[in-house]
Parts: sequence; C-alpha cells; structure tokens
Amino acid sequence: MKSLHDDKYLIRDSLFNLVELSLLARMYEEHCTPSAAAGKLSPDSLAQTLLKMKATEKNGQLRVAIYDAEPVGFYWQYQGQVLAKWVQPEHRLEGIEQSLSGNH
Repeated sequence: MKSLHDDKYLIRDSLFNLVELSLLARMYEEHCTPSAAAGKLSPDSLAQTLLKMKATEKNGQLRVAIYDAEPVGFYWQYQGQVLAKWVQPEHRLEGIEQSLSGNH
C-alpha cells in the first residue's frame, strides 16, 4: 500500500550536479549552521559546504526530498557520520525524515 506522501514526494539520491548541490548547500547554510540564526550567509562557508557535498559522491550519501520539482529537504551522511538532516517545517509531518534516512 502506498503511503500518503508517495504521490507528492520524490526521495532520491543526489545527482551531484552543480545546480542541485548549490541549492542543498544553501539550505544547509541557511538552516543547519550556527550562523543561520543570525541570518548571515558567508560566501566562503557556502563554497566549502558545496565542496564537501561534492566529496560525498564517493564517500557518503546525500539524499534529497523533492516536492513539486523543488527540494524540500535533505539527508547528508559522510564516512558513516550523519552531518545534517533537514526538512522544511511545512513538510515535516509527512514522514519525509524517515524516508530520507532510509527508515521507512
């Protein structure tokens, strides 16, 4: 039986292309870093996050939740350690967190 979010959400591994990684790096910087509370994004930090996410392609896992062609969450694991997981608040009650981490 399909769950409610199966029709609305797509959970998949990252494509590791520059556009997607840029969006995910921005989401990470805006919501998962200490500077996020201050509302200031550092271009250097954003660039470092982008490079780290690209390195995940060979040594980790980066999964994306898509809703209406837009990323609404991600799960980032590198060398066995979960670095971050985040889902937009309005999508959190849909079971996205569990699907991203592989715990359905």
